[in-house]
Amino acid sequence: MKPLQAVGLGLVLLALGPVDAPVGTFDPLPDPLGWLLVLVGLHGLAPALDPRRLGTLRFVGGLALCFSIAIVVPAVARWLETDPSLGWAADVPRFGFFALLCHELSQAALRARSTAGASTFSITGLGLLIVLAAPPLAFGAGWTGIGTTGEALAQVTQIALVVLCFVFAGRRWAGAPEPEAPTEPADAE
Repeated sequence: MKPLQAVGLGLVLLALGPVDAPVGTFDPLPDPLGWLLVLVGLHGLAPALDPRRLGTLRFVGGLALCFSIAIVVPAVARWLETDPSLGWAADVPRFGFFALLCHELSQAALRARSTAGASTFSITGLGLLIVLAAPPLAFGAGWTGIGTTGEALAQVTQIALVVLCFVFAGRRWAGAPEPEAPTEPADAE
């Protein structure tokens, strides 16, 4: 499996999200499993990314995994639902990781002179930064209109990131392995 395919599959599981389970039960899937797939894909992407920023990306991804493990516990999920700003704070590592990943992939595409990859990952990363900024503006500044825009943009950017991961998974700048040279069949005598 190509690294971006693992990331994309993990993002699909993250998009499914944990369901509200009855009291006393919890469903450890799909968020923690999704984050594990994303981090496995990130490991495969490591040679294609800037090594100076890789540690930060891994740290934020690990933090997002820890938050996803905590959130699958129904009592924690209900506590986070008591105040919308708590839910936003729990999502900061998730969307921060997505934005960092988009930036790193756009830089890798730019180094490979792939303008399509660089521009689409850059635009998606910009959308994710708006998603991160929307809740403080909605809750703190009272700009209620930006809250709904941020929620809609969060869904759109996550879907876009999944699509981009699968579209660009075969590119060498995205960590895909070198294509194997076709082998010549041995001459039969």
